[in-house]
Amino acid sequence: MSLLVSAPEGIYIYATNTGFTGNLSVLGPGSLDPSLNFICGQERLFSNIIDTKCSKYAPLVSTSLVSASSLNAMYGDLPTTGVPIRGPYGKQIAVDYSNLFAVDLDVTLEAAGLGNQTFWSFGDGNGGAAADTCTDGTDDGSLSTLGQTGNTLVKTQASWFATDIRGCGEIHKILCLCYVPTSGGG
Repeated sequence: MSLLVSAPEGIYIYATNTGFTGNLSVLGPGSLDPSLNFICGQERLFSNIIDTKCSKYAPLVSTSLVSASSLNAMYGDLPTTGVPIRGPYGKQIAVDYSNLFAVDLDVTLEAAGLGNQTFWSFGDGNGGAAADTCTDGTDDGSLSTLGQTGNTLVKTQASWFATDIRGCGEIHKILCLCYVPTSGGG
């Protein structure tokens, strides 16, 4: 039996299957952003997103190098306008990437299929809260620093991505994007 319905176009958000402490920089090539990308690529295999066409991954984390709302600075082929942001099963979360941090979400991430959970964000969507980044993703709790987390139950623009400040030894998941690349990022 073949699947006759294709997944709707969009950038799909999925959560890692595994939870991590705030020391995220050692889980890949050795610095935070490449390690996060590596984690998202590895964890895609275990995700439940229905889109089989997406081929590129980007971590939805605000780092010292790039805020979550400006991921297209690091991922130039990430479409920022005209492509909806969707949950794992296709439910629309935001009209497009440019609206993801600018207005309230259409639905909570939980309602979009990501379950009830917290995730590491390390700051608000625009890169704020730089003091709460688990020392730029290098603290597993031994340095006693703090990190921002988001919550899938919140859809308010100002707080869904930065809901709470937690100890870096805590274990939380990471949100990732899976997308079909465009030339130039749109």
